[in-house]
Amino acid sequence: MLRSRLPALAVAGLMTLTLASCGTVQVPAGPAATDPLCADIILGAPPQVLGMDRVETSSQGTAAWGEGEDTVVMRCGVTPPGPTTDICTTLEDGSGVQIDWIVRELEGDTFLYTTYGREPAIDVTVPRSAAPDQPSAAALDLAQVIDRNLEATDHCVGPGDAEQS
Repeated sequence: MLRSRLPALAVAGLMTLTLASCGTVQVPAGPAATDPLCADIILGAPPQVLGMDRVETSSQGTAAWGEGEDTVVMRCGVTPPGPTTDICTTLEDGSGVQIDWIVRELEGDTFLYTTYGREPAIDVTVPRSAAPDQPSAAALDLAQVIDRNLEATDHCVGPGDAEQS
């Protein structure tokens, strides 16, 4: 079964992240950012992603690491993706934790990873400049906190996994 297109949502807003004069990364909150599970995820988020230190963000349910154009952003409480034909892949962090992600390459050499089969959904934007050889490493850095707080209720499937009629 093919999955329909993932809506663009507020992705354009993520592409124009800016730093306020106080150094806070301006990030739009997801529609379900107030979900208590998002609070647990944000509080449990690692102090570093891709070796970059965590920085302050402007919105509830968000976290960021790095500075300037290299900033990696996580938003909890985004709209869970439905069926899509976008790339859906399972990433394993090396300790056995597996997270399914829908992966989209956005304009400006940025990747958008959105959890699949977990609610509330999480998206992570990773500029290619922050991880030129492996942008998925940022998603891997966040696997433990996501898996610890959000149960997988669905998984990626490919054409070979679809039921035959």
